[in-house]
Amino acid sequence: MADNDKQEARSGNVLRIGISTLQELEEKIKAFRTINLNAKKKRFILARETIKDNMGNILVSKGEEITLPVVLQMRRFYKPDHVFKTFQPDEGIALISDMSTPAGIQLSMDLVTQIMNIGGGAYEAFIDRVDSIKELSQLLAKALFPKLVIIGYIPPERVREEIAYYQIIKKADPYIRIIEIQHSTIKPTPIIPKIKHLQIIAEDKESWVRFILDIIQEYTKPYSIEER
Repeated sequence: MADNDKQEARSGNVLRIGISTLQELEEKIKAFRTINLNAKKKRFILARETIKDNMGNILVSKGEEITLPVVLQMRRFYKPDHVFKTFQPDEGIALISDMSTPAGIQLSMDLVTQIMNIGGGAYEAFIDRVDSIKELSQLLAKALFPKLVIIGYIPPERVREEIAYYQIIKKADPYIRIIEIQHSTIKPTPIIPKIKHLQIIAEDKESWVRFILDIIQEYTKPYSIEER
């Protein structure tokens, strides 16, 4: 793995939380119109700064929602790669991993350490750890919710219950991105079928680097390519 890839994963706003280019704004807002028809958790984008045209007229005030008509106006005054300060309620990562057993503690702490270090630790406020998918379902009742859910260690005796809660979450919001971690010694077999799985090999230290880069790629991929 290239050294510059490792460095990028450790520093900077690699998850692009709190910012969007004008092009990204247009793509997200168009995707949200479809997503919001099928999900109970509504996605939207707020401006974290007042945006004005060349004459000083306000296009959108700080704290207001950025809508498609506003974006079309912004296109007249800003280039597609111009970066704006934004807020989305679905920014963040939820790590589900049980810590009631020695094996669960080991894998959970390894995952927490790696994920917390993304962006040089800049995202700690955007990362939640819970013991179960059931507990995550309770978190989803709040106004904020994660863009990406990572499933780590689940005790074998709770697998059936956790799969049931997974089905409830996916029915409520089929667009939440969910991936499951496999570990060559602690968790060789995944519990959730038909979702993306990332494998960590105990003997291969570089697998953790690949894991972080995969997490970043999964988190930052455009909404327009989401599949239910």
